[in-house]
Amino acid sequence: MKHFVNLALKCPACGKMLVDENTLVDEVPSIKLMISIGDREGYIWLSSIYGSYNLQSDIDIEDESIATLTCPHCLADLRSSGECSECKAPLVDFHLIEGGKVSICSRAGCKKHSIEFEDIGTALNHFYNEFEVQKLPTGSGSDAKSEG
Repeated sequence: MKHFVNLALKCPACGKMLVDENTLVDEVPSIKLMISIGDREGYIWLSSIYGSYNLQSDIDIEDESIATLTCPHCLADLRSSGECSECKAPLVDFHLIEGGKVSICSRAGCKKHSIEFEDIGTALNHFYNEFEVQKLPTGSGSDAKSEG
């Protein structure tokens, strides 16, 4: 069975959680943000699964358009001072509840993203508590053992 990492993100400005339990993307609670592209404004729900690019939105999002994403609680603009190393669009930052941040590109269609941890020990502890450690099946060709 394959495990996915769900991220619980919060606004870097007000610290409130961005998880929307009522709107599922990839069958899990989503990350709810306000979005504006040009003169269009609405909401966007991003998958909380790290590495998934699935989303829902109540406005049309054309490929290559650059979005402004804001916190639905405090209305803070979530753009960071950084720019995407792939397409040079502004990056958007979120804080992890474990400490650290996730950055995504604001350009629709660009898949550049990153995750940074403040304390890798805390992050690994959270990861091991969230997901069970799986042992390799007997005869898998590996001598590695997993201890619980």
